[in-house]
Formats: sequence, C-alpha cells, structure tokens
Amino acid sequence: MRKAVISGLIMSLILITAIYAHQPVIVKDRSSEENPVIVKNPEISYAFYGILSGKPHFYKITSAKPFNLYVNILVPDYSPKTAPIEKHDISFEIIKNDKVIFAVDGKESTWKRFYEPYGRDHYYMGPEFDKKVEAGTYIIRLFNKENRGKYALATGKVEKFTVVSLIGALKTAKSLDSWFFKL
Repeated sequence: MRKAVISGLIMSLILITAIYAHQPVIVKDRSSEENPVIVKNPEISYAFYGILSGKPHFYKITSAKPFNLYVNILVPDYSPKTAPIEKHDISFEIIKNDKVIFAVDGKESTWKRFYEPYGRDHYYMGPEFDKKVEAGTYIIRLFNKENRGKYALATGKVEKFTVVSLIGALKTAKSLDSWFFKL
C-alpha cells in the first residue's frame, strides 16, 4: 500500500511537470544592477516573479558555451473576464559587453491572454526573445517609465525537474496567489 501511495505521488508530480513547465522563483523586489538575479542554468525553464518598485530589475546569465537564450515577459491578468488590455508597459533589453543586443518596448508589443491551467492563473504574455547565442555574460534589464508593476520573467525552455524542485515549485506556486495575483 505504501509503495502505491509513493508511486501515485511521484506520478502526480510528473504530471504536474508536464502542466507547469517553468520552475517558479520569487524575486519580488530583490534585484538591482549591483546585485542582479543570477540565472544559473539559462536553458532550464524558470519563471522569476518580481515587482518593480522604482528601479529596473536585472538578471545575469553567464555561459562558457553557446546556448539557446529564451526570454519572455508576462504580467498578471487581474480581470480575465473583461475585454483584454492589448498593451502593457513592461519592457526588456538584453545586454552583452555593455551593448544592447536586443530591446523590446512593451507598449509596442502584442500581448496575448494566457491561462496556466495548473495554477489556474491568468496572465498577459508579452514579447519574447528566442535565439542561439554565443558564450558569454548576458544581462536582462526589465523596466518601464515609472519602474513599477508586477511581472514574471520566463527563461529557458528545457523542462527539468527533480522531486525536490517539484515540491518547491508547488509551495512557491501556492504562495503566488497571496501577492502576485492580488491588486
């Protein structure tokens, strides 16, 4: 009986992996140019949840070999049953060797409603970058005019979970409802 329960739990976690692709990481407002959030495995799918509180946020990726760099910005959809808001003002740029290699203005981008079924959460999915890049250090800078607002920064596309990371993802995803999806 105990083996069946453990097997069932493991199978449930594996199914959750298929549904909830990005490992959630709560950043809130703990990101700055001097202390960027480090993205350790840039090809592994993560979702960094943050709040711009007057200053841009920074993420740092360093790789000794070429890799696929995927970056996508999302914002919470507080009113999924109303007419969609087609423009949002969170923007990002990717910097290498002190030069901007990609920049996107959130206000000029297409934002689509996105429903994440595992967490039953509603987002607007905005601009993305998806390209094989050379080895090196890359900085992702998120910002808007006032540097205010909530966002989720998705990086990587490879779904790689351990049992421990799945349990952590479940706890983190549950905590998002208490602050990220609240006005």
